[in-house]
Amino acid sequence: MRAGNFTELLDLAGERIGGAVLAASDDFFAEKENLVKVADPVFVPGQYTDRGKWMDGWESRRKREPGYDWAIVRLGIPGVIRGGVIDTRFFTGNYPEEASLEGCADGADASPEELTDWIEVITRSPLCGDALNLFEVR
Repeated sequence: MRAGNFTELLDLAGERIGGAVLAASDDFFAEKENLVKVADPVFVPGQYTDRGKWMDGWESRRKREPGYDWAIVRLGIPGVIRGGVIDTRFFTGNYPEEASLEGCADGADASPEELTDWIEVITRSPLCGDALNLFEVR
């Protein structure tokens, strides 16, 4: 692998190999399951749902209290994390300003409440809207 080119590696979280979103703080506007879709997101002008503008990504409501939104993604297969992609394509004014990634190695059958010993994989970093935000893990 060339340095900085982790995107050529297998997506350990992809739904194609069994990746799944176990829980999220909120997914009112767009479902958390969109986080593990294999296909690139699409934008459909003028398409709405009963919750607002249709989005092909994960979208929560704006926070009205201190804290942050989170999602727990179970990898489809074990592996070494070489990088992460936070895809904000088509999110131009309603994307998070920053994000981080933590991981843990609890059993495959552990419930979200049973997950422990989280470690930081990607430090809190600024994000750009309407972009593929790439973060290499060293």
